Amino acid sequence: MQRRIVVPLVVVAVLSSLATVAATSIIGGGSPQAPTVAAQSVQPEPITTATVPDMVARVNPAVVQINATQTQQVSSPFSGFPGFGAPSTQSVGVLGSGFIITSNGEIVTNDHVVNNAHNIQVTVLGYQNPFPAKVLGEDYNLDLAVLQIQAPKPLPYLTFANPADTVAGEPVVAIGMPYGFSHTVTTGVVSALGRPLTIQSRTYRNLLQTDAAINPGNSGGPLLNYQGQVVGVNTAVSTQGQGIGFAIPSSDVTQALPALVKGQTPPEPWLGVSITDVSSAPQVPQGYTSQEGVIIEQVVSGGPAAKAGLQAGDIILSFNGQPTQTADQLIEDEVNTKVGQTVTLTIWRNGSTMTVNVVLGTMPASGS
Repeated sequence: MQRRIVVPLVVVAVLSSLATVAATSIIGGGSPQAPTVAAQSVQPEPITTATVPDMVARVNPAVVQINATQTQQVSSPFSGFPGFGAPSTQSVGVLGSGFIITSNGEIVTNDHVVNNAHNIQVTVLGYQNPFPAKVLGEDYNLDLAVLQIQAPKPLPYLTFANPADTVAGEPVVAIGMPYGFSHTVTTGVVSALGRPLTIQSRTYRNLLQTDAAINPGNSGGPLLNYQGQVVGVNTAVSTQGQGIGFAIPSSDVTQALPALVKGQTPPEPWLGVSITDVSSAPQVPQGYTSQEGVIIEQVVSGGPAAKAGLQAGDIILSFNGQPTQTADQLIEDEVNTKVGQTVTLTIWRNGSTMTVNVVLGTMPASGS
């Protein structure tokens, strides 16, 4: 299988050189001034191409730039020599994006923007100086974090789209700070839903794919519908092609927010299997002739599927009565279910079909 190269969308610089980047991206000037938008959510408007510039003008004050300092391990060039090569640490500057979700200054961004970070600074349109921010909560698996800033006046904020209304082909707008170019606007469509992806040590199970141009520095910024509602959080981009970007869908964000704002880890539903499409499997169980369905490649010992009696080689045909045609579809169904909920799977095994009830567990932590 060809290896896909996908990277998170942060700009990282050795701390000594970050000032140069930051100097080109400070927003505003002169004496401090209050935001030009009153403390209210950005209200949706009917979808027409003519209103896109107006929508961008309305939402821009709620999109912010995030600068932070992260401590990262650095490998030694002498790591292959006995007695030498102990890893060291260095401070690096990180540039990302975010968006305000409450008038009192709660902000959504990616966890990889602020993970292991200190001196987090948030630049808000209309204010000369950035605000110091604290992390209210973060989740490594979901790659989401919520920050808090204290502004002198209530802030404009964005609202989330109904996830059921987000479909492939829907026009979208990405806003962020790629390479420090503040409030860069690009347009495209939702290319696909429910994309699973592994980037470094993070496994994403349910990403939106978009062809709206996004680049390093866009991490944590909003992907919006033409009404100005958030459909996703821009997160990663493929380096092997053009127009292949990924965002965390609004459904995952809104489910996680109640826990994140309290500093808790959001429970993430987990079936406990590794799967692949029947149509792309190197080997299909003898006697199965359809090209639809999902093969279980591995069952995690002690996980929910194992406890329910599922086995490697079983083919999942449906999830709660809905046909399961691809692994992407099964993953999307899984993440849109709640921890502790019992789901009914129809499976094919040794020439027969049967139903199995599985109580979804909590996804184990995959990062620090």
